[in-house]
Amino acid sequence: MKVQIIYSSLTGCTKRVANAIFDGIDVEQKTIHDLKDGEPLLDGDIILLGYWGISGGPNDEMKEFLKTVKGKAVGIFCTLGYYADTDYAHQVLEAGVNSAKEHNEIIGSFVCNGAVSQTLIDGQGKGGVHTPTEQKEIRWEIIKSHPTAAECALAAERFNERIRLYSRCKELNIPFHSIV
Repeated sequence: MKVQIIYSSLTGCTKRVANAIFDGIDVEQKTIHDLKDGEPLLDGDIILLGYWGISGGPNDEMKEFLKTVKGKAVGIFCTLGYYADTDYAHQVLEAGVNSAKEHNEIIGSFVCNGAVSQTLIDGQGKGGVHTPTEQKEIRWEIIKSHPTAAECALAAERFNERIRLYSRCKELNIPFHSIV
């Protein structure tokens, strides 16, 4: 099985998770690609797609790329400058899954905290979602070190297990049912 990891990263957080997954998955054939370098040829059996969340879903570059992925086993991962255990984080992750699931089998998903881009903070001005408040500034300070090594390891573990599940189902010629 060939696994392709394709990601879009703003602050380097999604890139860190993508690299951890790449290093942690136990497959012989794997590639990693940053969408800022253009769109890759989709020749993997499994495609793991990573993005940074904004406005309740994937960033625009990944949102457009998701439309081109068809007939693959797909895993979705994302980072966002908010807490991963919130409804909003699940909304951001689910938006990516929903974009992919119509034309692909979903093997798994993962969301974790990431740093908030200073560019987003600076560009919001008053009244925007990233307008500084004392509580937000504390949160931004706390999560700027994310994703942590533990979060990266968990992402790698999650996709390593899901790749093994998908591969074994294919080897045994038994149906694989999407994880959504």
